[in-house]
Amino acid sequence: MKKYLIIAACALVASVACTKSEKVDSPDVEIKFQVADHRAQTKAGEVSLLADTDHFTCKAFLHAEGITNTQDFFGANGETITAENTTNPSFWAPSHPYYWPKGEQSYINFVSYFDTGVGPTTVTETSLEWAARTIGTGDNIMYADEAWRFKANNNPATYGKDSVTEGVPTLFHHALAQIVIKTYATKLEDTNATWEIALENITLGTIRNKGTLSLTNADPNAKQTVAWTGNWVADTSVDGSLSPANKTITATTKAGADVVLANQSVLPQSLTGVTLDFKVRITTTYKQNPTNPNVELITKSVSLPDAAGFNTSEWAMNTKYAYYIKIDPATNEVLFDPAVAEEWINGGEAEYVY
Repeated sequence: MKKYLIIAACALVASVACTKSEKVDSPDVEIKFQVADHRAQTKAGEVSLLADTDHFTCKAFLHAEGITNTQDFFGANGETITAENTTNPSFWAPSHPYYWPKGEQSYINFVSYFDTGVGPTTVTETSLEWAARTIGTGDNIMYADEAWRFKANNNPATYGKDSVTEGVPTLFHHALAQIVIKTYATKLEDTNATWEIALENITLGTIRNKGTLSLTNADPNAKQTVAWTGNWVADTSVDGSLSPANKTITATTKAGADVVLANQSVLPQSLTGVTLDFKVRITTTYKQNPTNPNVELITKSVSLPDAAGFNTSEWAMNTKYAYYIKIDPATNEVLFDPAVAEEWINGGEAEYVY
């Protein structure tokens, strides 16, 4: 009789173990990423700040059920995240599959960034730090809002996107500022004269091009994305300058303005002491006296924070600034017409003129 009781008890234990095992062995779900810039939360459409050929780095911090210490889920060096295909530019994945943990109390925090140069020196759940570095012409540094306490791919409808792709919301911001300088003339010809106009000796001077960046984040104790806070600290002992080549002006409208300095990455900084210096050479040929042109050389120096109509005293992160040099050759008047793009749109302009 005791023998049968032992067999029955063993069968009951096996049954319970089998039931528990079947519950745990749910289908593996691969971790994916839904990549867009931060405007996707508030504006229609979806714009990826990364080309399909680019990639970014993600560090994933696993808080596993029953384990108090944080683990590097993607490894100590993080994981390279690449675009899945060109038809859906927002759908990205690690270089090889990773799967969501199945424990009810387990979750992962995701810290993602992109850097064309040396990446951050410190990457934790609460700190992103870049050591002192000199910003080059084509540098691009981005960081995504941290995705806290995620247990599964997120429905993208949460962020107002049309895509049906689900993944970790990865919402990038530019860490640098960007500037562009353009020029145009009010006219190059009228009934009395023609003009040849050139910008010469153009210099954007006393700018800082070296600095450190420290960002912080905090656990919201809920599943959501949280923006980083912090800013660059410029090395004030290093003065840099930008010197575009001389430019002959061919445009007569702002819409078709000639580019003097193409999109240039710059360190976010105070504009105190920053000046734009240039010379304007205006050659006037009167139609009644075509063999005797008149040449005027005008020297200009514009203090950027004091420029009329420009209401900013700094270059801020994730902002693009456009500066227009407008020239009236008939009166030798040189006007400075700055504009600011509220968001740095990759490959776009979208200036708002004050």
